[in-house]
This record gives sequence, C-alpha cells and structure tokens, in this order.
Amino acid sequence: MYRYFCTISLIVVNVIVFILIRTGKLDEDDLLSSYHLVFNRREYQRIITAGFTHSEPVHLLMNMLSLYNVGTFVESYFGHFYFLLIYFASMILGKLLALYIRHSNRDDYTMSRGASGAISGLLGSYFLVILHYYGFSGMSYLMRPMVSLLMISMMPGVDGTSHFSSMAVGMAITYLFFLF
Repeated sequence: MYRYFCTISLIVVNVIVFILIRTGKLDEDDLLSSYHLVFNRREYQRIITAGFTHSEPVHLLMNMLSLYNVGTFVESYFGHFYFLLIYFASMILGKLLALYIRHSNRDDYTMSRGASGAISGLLGSYFLVILHYYGFSGMSYLMRPMVSLLMISMMPGVDGTSHFSSMAVGMAITYLFFLF
C-alpha cells in the first residue's frame, strides 16, 4: 500500500472533493477552469482545483480507475516524488497549453474539469517507459489505453485538447528523466 501512497492519496482527495461538492460544502463553479477565469480574472488556482473536480459519479469513477491503473505503474517505476512531479506538471502545464490552444481558437469560456489531464500525463509517461524497455514490440501493452484515450477525447463535452497537451507534457518529462 505504501508503494502506491501518492496514487491512493490522490484518489482519496478526488473522492473527498466530489463528496464536498455533492453535499453543498464546496461550490463546483468556484473550482472549474476556463481561459477567461484563469487569465482574464487572474484566478490561477483554478488550474489545480479543476483537476480535482468531477461532474458526475461515472466521471469520477472512470478517472479514478484510470488513475489507479496507470498511476500505480508510474509511481512504482519512478517513485513518489517523480510520480507527483509528472502528475502535477501534466495537470498544470497541460492545462495551460490547452487553454492557450482554445484561446487561439477564440474559445475562452468553455469550462474544464477532472483529473483526466493529469492522468493523460501519466499515460504519456507509461507509454515512454514501455517503449524504452520493449521497443515497438511493447505496442500490445499500449493499444488499449491509447485507443480508449482517443475515443474518450473525441466525445462531446470532453476536453480532448487538455488530454493530449497533458500527455505531451508527461512524455516530455519522462524523456528528460531518461536523459538525465
């Protein structure tokens, strides 16, 4: 259990935030992010709070199952500190990149929520670790999660831009780990 301490802790925090929102102790509207809220209103904390906010039980369940599946692998491989670095850098930098892309497309008001951006960063890390050790023969380990991410990212109301920008951040950080 201690081996996956950070993964389990992040799951617990996400569930607690969900319960606090559902019981009215937190207002979901105060936690979500959009380009307008983050940059025009200078509410920078929303980049992080949105990553712990989920709209429905199924949204929370799917993200927490994904976090457990990918997070335990990345945390056991890199350790707690580097796992958290990948997770939060993917959450923050991936969201900033996604907001910038949406702003370039004149989409400043679309709300974003959920841990899937940070999880996509972990998935990008997982992807590089598998390729590093198995080469292209490891593709069989990658097909199901990659196809799932692609299909989910294309669903209406899903922030696919954040998924792919966060995945790119997770891959870039992991690549730097391999270099140094």
